[in-house]
Amino acid sequence: MHHGGTGVQKLRPQAGPCRHLQGQHRQAASRERRTGDGPAAKRLSCEQYDFVRLAPIIGLVIAAPASALELALPNAVTVAIETSDAASVRLPEAPWSPGTIVPGTEGAIRKTVLKLPDAQWTTLQLIGPLRDELEEAGYVQVFACADAECGGFDFRFQLDLIGEPDMHVDLGNYRYLLMRHPSKEPRSVALVASPTTSAGNIHVTEVSSARFPEVEPGAEDVATETEGDAGHATQEPGTLAASLMESGHVVLDALEFGSGSADLGNGPYPVLAELAAWLLDNPSARIVLVGHTDSMGSLETNTTLSRRRAEAVADRLIEAFGIETSRLEAAGAGYLSPIASNLTETGRTANRRVEAVLIFVE
Repeated sequence: MHHGGTGVQKLRPQAGPCRHLQGQHRQAASRERRTGDGPAAKRLSCEQYDFVRLAPIIGLVIAAPASALELALPNAVTVAIETSDAASVRLPEAPWSPGTIVPGTEGAIRKTVLKLPDAQWTTLQLIGPLRDELEEAGYVQVFACADAECGGFDFRFQLDLIGEPDMHVDLGNYRYLLMRHPSKEPRSVALVASPTTSAGNIHVTEVSSARFPEVEPGAEDVATETEGDAGHATQEPGTLAASLMESGHVVLDALEFGSGSADLGNGPYPVLAELAAWLLDNPSARIVLVGHTDSMGSLETNTTLSRRRAEAVADRLIEAFGIETSRLEAAGAGYLSPIASNLTETGRTANRRVEAVLIFVE
């Protein structure tokens, strides 16, 4: 990423701290029941929020010279980031009206697009927990509105957002929030939320007096080549969909199972969020989840274990992301399809995996 200019960088979904947000989600659900979010709004029950609380959580880190503010969202995928060291961005503080010109707010600008692969979100449920966290950090609400009360089409196009296909705004179903802090950086934070039939979209705009740090890949983003990796479709940053389409299969990296167990840990697992987002964007697609093991133990035992692990991944996609059961199959190959030598620990580790195999897409 180059500072001093503006550019969009496609990133691998970044996992944030797994913070339990039960109280905040309950508050958001409670506000939803009181205020509503349109006559056709879908609402999540407190029981659903309890499940979401246990789902993988991604943290959006808003950086400042001396401290950092962390905003958490369940199952979110970072789609794009755009930064500039010195620019201006329009941050409306009132509904649109004819002849009104919104002045630009100057400073270092960072824009981030997050996608939540779940069709159940309303705009209030998307923004509510983030607003609560900003308030707890000392930010004050300057202005908030929803679609028609903002000014509909005209208000939307006052906003300087990352465009399609990264950020989609439904002109009849979006919500805007502007908050500021008297002393903390970033001094201004603007949120725009708009769900589609397959995902919730959130655009975050930050304005700071200080330059935003470059996005550095975490240790989990550094691909480690093991024996036999050549020609094998492992997930590189942001390329899961391309791997599925080009190679027909992809390893679902960094899934955690207990030793000899088919219990999938709580995560977070950005790879599953990314796979779910692709499946929701491609409703005709069907995949088989195939479990693999190392060569320790009998073939019968390993085949059963590998199938149960694949089933656990399918269950997570169904329960946490709303993927239809009919679109997923699960199978176990045991140790019959290694990608590395089973004579070394490194090789055995590589062989213990779950892959997604694409069997159909229009």
